[in-house]
Amino acid sequence: MKKLPAILAVIASIPFFTLGILFLIAAMSQPSRFLVAAAMLAIGTVLLVAGLRRLRRLADISPDALRTNAVDLARRLGGELTVAQLRAEYRISNELASQTLEQMVAEGTANREQREDRVVYVVSGLAPSLSEKVCPYCGTELPVRTALRKCPNCGGQLDIRKS
Repeated sequence: MKKLPAILAVIASIPFFTLGILFLIAAMSQPSRFLVAAAMLAIGTVLLVAGLRRLRRLADISPDALRTNAVDLARRLGGELTVAQLRAEYRISNELASQTLEQMVAEGTANREQREDRVVYVVSGLAPSLSEKVCPYCGTELPVRTALRKCPNCGGQLDIRKS
């Protein structure tokens, strides 16, 4: 129902453009019609731009687009997202932002975590994975940056493990 006024504005711009062009053509013989043509074209342009901007905004805040945009925003923010961040980025209501993130939790795309005084949504698959070298025999864990290939404790071959 929110799309109806935007669609009507776009449709209403068509007669204004048509009359504006007709008056512009008629202004060739009578220059007094030029002001009417300019007014008609201006009204048509305002209606068209306003209608298209509203339709674009409605498409940007549709549930599917918001979920996709929330994943993109979480990717930029290191895999974690709050309702306030989503709300600020897309200028939407608090209810719509929390509804979008709860939908992602219901789908299994994100997990809700309580951290101190706020709720953080961690998007699955976007959290950075940590790698380390691990000895399969004695369990020694070393940073990946070390140049060692064998365990300094037991001499076993080190494996790289992602967590």
